[in-house]
Amino acid sequence: MKRKSLLTTVAIFMLMFYLNGVSFAAEEQKEEMKLVNKIVTISTYEGITPITISSVPGTTVIWVNHSKHPVELLFTDKKVVLACSSPVNFFIGKEGAYESAKIPFAGTASLCFTEKGRYEYMVRSSTTFYPGKREHRGGIVIE
Repeated sequence: MKRKSLLTTVAIFMLMFYLNGVSFAAEEQKEEMKLVNKIVTISTYEGITPITISSVPGTTVIWVNHSKHPVELLFTDKKVVLACSSPVNFFIGKEGAYESAKIPFAGTASLCFTEKGRYEYMVRSSTTFYPGKREHRGGIVIE
């Protein structure tokens, strides 16, 4: 009887140490997955600021339209096919990649990047409201 009681006590202590170790591992993992937000401003005459962003997977890029006209974002080379969170002013197009809707004056769009790579994009003013075609190019590097 004493032996069974001793084994039960040892098993309980081992379980407590194991669960404690699991909670430490979960805390370490939470620290590694920090939220990173990068803001890009769009201006009709000044273009995109900053032009290039370097960051890590899990970064959400937020574009803010300070131009006088609606704009849209077009990824030119590498397409974004996988994103975390809920994209704002983006939808999945016919090719299965994210495409932006028109971003109105003072509006925003955001997209979270999960895959490493270099994403080149173009910001184009809406030709419906602006007779001259203005384009600005930028890039996002996820390392």
